[in-house]
Amino acid sequence: MDKMNKDALLHRIQELSFVKTELELFLDAAPDNKQALDYFHKTLDALIAAREEYEANYGPITTAGVSRNRWNWIDGPWPWQREGDVPDADAPLNCRGTRE
Repeated sequence: MDKMNKDALLHRIQELSFVKTELELFLDAAPDNKQALDYFHKTLDALIAAREEYEANYGPITTAGVSRNRWNWIDGPWPWQREGDVPDADAPLNCRGTRE
């Protein structure tokens, strides 16, 4: 896979995750469909590669990708945040339970 920027790679991971889930549901109803099973494995391989590329370049995308040496999940920004969207950890919580 060619190196993508962070947003494009995250979008690709979301697309592949959606397709994987849809194929899982389809295969629950049609477990003998070889074409769907082959496509599932192709999608799963692409998803694993995309997640590995994301985590190698930008840090863990889920807690399953956390380093064995340090809990680096808390290093910002979160996968769904853009650069600069990280709230000030010392700011008080608002009524929604978030920091602004």
